[in-house]
Amino acid sequence: MRSMDAKARKALATIRECVEDGRYLVLPHFRKRMARRGLVWPDMLAVLDDPDGVRSDGRDDWSRPKWVVNGTATDGLDVEMVCILDVDDDGDMTVFITVY
Repeated sequence: MRSMDAKARKALATIRECVEDGRYLVLPHFRKRMARRGLVWPDMLAVLDDPDGVRSDGRDDWSRPKWVVNGTATDGLDVEMVCILDVDDDGDMTVFITVY
C-alpha cells in the first residue's frame, strides 16, 4: 500500500472484504483481458494483497464509485484493474470491470 489516502485504503478494504466473502462479479470483458495477458485469478489476488497504489477513477454511468488498483502479478507483470463498488440487498459488492 504505497500511494493511498484514507479513501483509497477504505476502498481497498471493501474490495478485499468482498472478494473474501465471495461478494464480487467478474465481467466477461475482465476475463477476456486476463486471458489476453496470460493472467489468472491468483495474479489478481496478488495485486489486491500488495498493491502499489489505489486511486479513484470517478464514477461509472450509474454513479457508482470506480477505483483502479495497480500492482505486480505473480509473474512480475505490472497490472491495473478497474473495480466498481456497489451495494445490493445483501450489502457491499465489487464488480471487476477491466484489467490492463
